[in-house]
Amino acid sequence: MKKLLLISLLLLTALSMAACGGSDHEPFSPEQPETSEQPEGNESTPNTPISGGNGHYLVLYASRTNNTERVARRIQTTLDCDILAVEPQVPYEDDYNAMLERSQEELAAIRQGNYPAIKTMLENFDNYDIIFIGYPIWYGSMATPMQTFLHEHAAKLAGKRIALFATSGSSGISTSVSEARSLCPDATIIDRTLLLTSSTLSQMENRITEWLNGIGAEREEPETPDTSSLNVNITAGNRTITATMEDNAAARDFLSRLPLEITLNDYNNTTEKIFYPDPALTTEGVTWGCTPAPGDITIYAPWGNVAIFCKSWSHSRDLIKIGRIDGNGIEVLSVAGDISVKIERR
Repeated sequence: MKKLLLISLLLLTALSMAACGGSDHEPFSPEQPETSEQPEGNESTPNTPISGGNGHYLVLYASRTNNTERVARRIQTTLDCDILAVEPQVPYEDDYNAMLERSQEELAAIRQGNYPAIKTMLENFDNYDIIFIGYPIWYGSMATPMQTFLHEHAAKLAGKRIALFATSGSSGISTSVSEARSLCPDATIIDRTLLLTSSTLSQMENRITEWLNGIGAEREEPETPDTSSLNVNITAGNRTITATMEDNAAARDFLSRLPLEITLNDYNNTTEKIFYPDPALTTEGVTWGCTPAPGDITIYAPWGNVAIFCKSWSHSRDLIKIGRIDGNGIEVLSVAGDISVKIERR
């Protein structure tokens, strides 16, 4: 009877231990560093951001795994801006428990004023309107590599606007916001932050777009000339004059080739300034015949050259008018000899 009672107690103890054991390797476990899903890839050299087309923003991120990195790269793609990973001097261990122990030790050391070494440094942030700072939440705090980065760059970040984003299991972002304000007291920490947890990471795209719109961060589209405009600038030396082109096929062909940097050759004692487009401009469907006045831009069809008249000339059925210099601008071109010009849309 005693043996049966002992066996029953042993079985009950074993079942209780199994039920309470749990797993420390669950992704996004609250109050713990995010767990590794796949190795993090570094495409940039420390201290050298990967450049985007929009130089007004910089995304800085620390990510032991790919969770925070995914968010950072999505922000970078959305804004087409610069991006750089903040890396520890000594990579974190692959062993999860060892990584947990090290992160706890580093957080404790920071509370004593000792920051773990990193290998990422930047000379200045002068060209950036907003610096995006991203990190995982470790035990409720900002990941230690990013704390070190902000501590070491606090003076350079003075006066800059900083936008914070983070990933976590379920922990909030408020403690890390306070840490950022303490680390960079002379920077402006934007009140609106972005936190993605295990339950919201699948909404990453929409959440990022909404957040960026909320803080006024926009993708910078390159300026392109109005292709429907018939207006052009003609620059000779330090002077720029304007012209208006005709709305015909030959003028449209001319406009499609801009900008052009060419030499206008003097012809017939400064009566005309001419050059030869290559290939010749189309003349299909246009009206032939013109009595040129000073400032008229024409094509002399038999030769295929463009002729800008500086003086009046007699009517020619072989001339095709494609534009005219505005106002008295022709005076800039009415000089003896050849002249180099740049013609572009405006």
